[in-house]
Amino acid sequence: MHFHASMLLSTLNARFLGFEHIKELYKDDSDFANVYNACETAAFGKFYRLYGYLFKESHLCVLLSSMRELLIHEAHRGRVDETFYCC
Repeated sequence: MHFHASMLLSTLNARFLGFEHIKELYKDDSDFANVYNACETAAFGKFYRLYGYLFKESHLCVLLSSMRELLIHEAHRGRVDETFYCC
C-alpha cells in the first residue's frame, strides 16, 4: 500500500507546482485538523500520515481548495490516478 502511495505522491509533486504545500495546511483545516494531529505518531482508525500527507486507507486526503478541483478535473480526464479522498 505504501509503495502505491509513494508513487502517487511522486507523480503529483512532479505534475503540480506547489502540491507539497498541502501537507502544511492539514493542521489548520476544518475537515482534517483533528485527524491529522491524531496521526502524529501512529495511525488513527483508517487514517495515517505518509511523508507529511494524510491518507485514509490507500486514498490521499485532499483539502477543499483549487488544488482539489484541479485533481478531480485531471482525474476525470485520465491524467491522474483517482486515488484521493475528499471530505
